[in-house]
Amino acid sequence: MPIVKMDQLTVVGLAEEREAIIEALTRLGAVEIIHPAAETSLESASGPSGDPRALDEQIQLAQNGLFRLAKIIGQAKRLNPKKKPMFTVRRKVAASAYLRAAGQEQQIMDQVNRFEHNLASQEELRSQLHRLQTANQLLEPWQDLNIDLADQGTENVRLFLGSLDHADQVGQLEELLRDDAPETMIQTLDNNVINQRCIIATWRPRSSLVQNHLRQISFNPLPMQGEKGTPRQLLEKNKAKLCEIDAEMARLSEENLELAAAVEDYEILHDYYAIRHDRLQEVAHLAGTRSTFWLQGWVPSHLADAVGKGLNSRFLVALENRPAGPGEEFPILLKNSPLVQPFEVVAEMFSPPSSQEIDPTPWIAPFYFFFFGIMLSDVGYGLILTAISWLLIYKVKVEGEMRRISRLLLPCGIASIIWGFLFGGFFGDMLSVLSGKQINWPVLWFNPIENPANLMIWSMIFGVVHIFIGMWIKVLILFRTGHGWDAVLDICPWYLIVVGLGLAVAGIGGQTGMVLALAGAAVLLLFSGRPAKNPIKRLFKGLGSLYNIFSYFSDILSYTRILALVLATSVIAMVVNMMGFFLGPTLPGYLLFLVVAVAGHGLNVALSALSAYVHTSRLHYVEFFGKFYDGGGQMWQPLRLKTKYIEITPDP
Repeated sequence: MPIVKMDQLTVVGLAEEREAIIEALTRLGAVEIIHPAAETSLESASGPSGDPRALDEQIQLAQNGLFRLAKIIGQAKRLNPKKKPMFTVRRKVAASAYLRAAGQEQQIMDQVNRFEHNLASQEELRSQLHRLQTANQLLEPWQDLNIDLADQGTENVRLFLGSLDHADQVGQLEELLRDDAPETMIQTLDNNVINQRCIIATWRPRSSLVQNHLRQISFNPLPMQGEKGTPRQLLEKNKAKLCEIDAEMARLSEENLELAAAVEDYEILHDYYAIRHDRLQEVAHLAGTRSTFWLQGWVPSHLADAVGKGLNSRFLVALENRPAGPGEEFPILLKNSPLVQPFEVVAEMFSPPSSQEIDPTPWIAPFYFFFFGIMLSDVGYGLILTAISWLLIYKVKVEGEMRRISRLLLPCGIASIIWGFLFGGFFGDMLSVLSGKQINWPVLWFNPIENPANLMIWSMIFGVVHIFIGMWIKVLILFRTGHGWDAVLDICPWYLIVVGLGLAVAGIGGQTGMVLALAGAAVLLLFSGRPAKNPIKRLFKGLGSLYNIFSYFSDILSYTRILALVLATSVIAMVVNMMGFFLGPTLPGYLLFLVVAVAGHGLNVALSALSAYVHTSRLHYVEFFGKFYDGGGQMWQPLRLKTKYIEITPDP
């Protein structure tokens, strides 16, 4: 069976060995821990250790280390001139190198501390630099003023240095001060209309009154007034500070480049903290007493004995294995052949199967291959898709979801090549255009551009087969679960109705089609409402079930999207070829064609492949799954080493 059977594993051990046991299970990667209820977890957090704060502190330390290292790694990579790859792939690190770097934790964290200190210092220096540059901009217009800015007047006189937004405000200020402070003197220092600099001298007892008037007309006081020295002296002092800051910034930048070179050590330590953090989090969820702990988890049945032997050989533990009971839900692990495996992602993106369902992947695989291929259906585009997928898997060696999608698209590209030969498509009609219609790509079946009606009919036939397979799977499920009569009376009549109406519309078999359709309708009418005792109610339920005929034909019509996508891909490819060869068979014409073809076909293959992926998935999620599949399961997620930057490999 593609869904792997699971055993529930129970482990009881000594509290002092709990972290080592969790580490061993993590390295085995074969057990998904079942987290206990919240109240049990609270007991466990203080049980085995006796001090919940100690464990919390360790978790917090690991979390802080992760946060700090993530920031430093980002900074280091920005400073590192090394060209970054398009796709991020974890670096392979031998186990001995990993342990060696982890053993240098303090030394690496000292470098991190220096790096953080330098970055903070640079930030402070940038602030100082900005403040000094702003101060210099304000002081430069005043540099010829030979007044110590610390000197704000005498015992009886108060000086104000600053500027007015507009020269007209000088007269406004004089008008304001004429009655309140007639002894005030205003001396302008230039003839500027904007930012009129001036010195205002007033009797000190009236300085507060004058200051209020200055605020009313938006007087801009010189911020440096009160500092020791003339404006020129302050400018020179600031310029000297700027030189010092530039020198210190250069020194810190050089030191940061040296620290950034150790980014690989930071990555190893980051993942060391990540592994430790995950392990401690699992320990915190364990239930038990001050001297013992217990855990439960799901392990694939074929691995249960190996896991038990591994734990018994290293630890003092008591183990119990039991198979999942009938009707008991357990996490899902799929096991399919190498040809089917790439298509598991299709079902998982919809919803993994529950443990009581069948795995739909073996049924998805041939139809996904078939429909994606027919939707793209171009030899050239299929070659591009196959080549890119192969490179990503085997050369770039992408990981995670990107790898799974690449593994899905690899056979889909091959399918497109096959259908391209059947429909006669090679980058649209490229050979025909370049050869002046002397050479045409061979068509092994028919050309959908010339005969779209034929493709529409075949699309609906393919759809009927796809839907019928989904219904047949539902029939098998019902028989397997002891509901055979439901399959015979609720599902099988639809085969008669759909086939019968199809034959009648096509004019095949005379009256046979209508007889089949009426026979199926009669079964539904009489037996769909069989749970009801009242015959009238049963009849109305039968009529209601016949209403589903619209749903079935709507599903069948959905497969005409195949025609739309085939035509869209082919027509756009032909337009690209026509535009590219606009100048004809000349040297400029071939050069133009090369540029237009690369850009146009590149965009078309990307959009067409995306459309094929989306619509093929939709045909499965709506039309196919709607006949038999619910999903709702949870994928098996065992304890394992989860790293972001490195992949730990065994020593050679």
